[in-house]
Amino acid sequence: MSVPLAIALLALLIALFALVALVAVYARVRALEAGRRAELSGYAPLVGRPGPAAVRPGPGERLAVVAVLDGDCALCHGVWDAVRAAAAERRDARFVGLVDRVGDLPDAGAGGRAELLADLTARADLYEGYSPTVLVVDAAGTIVHRSFVYPDTNVRSLLLDLTRAQEVTTRP
Repeated sequence: MSVPLAIALLALLIALFALVALVAVYARVRALEAGRRAELSGYAPLVGRPGPAAVRPGPGERLAVVAVLDGDCALCHGVWDAVRAAAAERRDARFVGLVDRVGDLPDAGAGGRAELLADLTARADLYEGYSPTVLVVDAAGTIVHRSFVYPDTNVRSLLLDLTRAQEVTTRP
């Protein structure tokens, strides 16, 4: 066997391996997309479950908007800023940023209505493998909505829409 033929066969073998790997990745992505359409995340579904007591609405509040955040996530910092801004606009809802460590994100500061809660148990209960995630907990303590937040999500609009939509469904 000549050297050029050996190199050509080796290149063909590498190309075949790359093709098999590409097909496998494509099949996995398609399966994940199909699962997302069917609301499958590999975690127990949150909507319809009771929320942890630490994030439920307080007295006089119709709902709680809970942002499940991670201090190592750049997008989570922007979501936390949007949660703090939305909390300043809505007085009838509780806004919570849920992290697993104190100091993950800057606190709301004096007079801020949004609260940053470091509760490892509650975060583990509400974490679905992706952060940031925004949840809505109704006055009865049931999780009624879940949204994953992506880089192109208008977080301010999402938060205000969620509070308005829940307000309409909870009015007598």
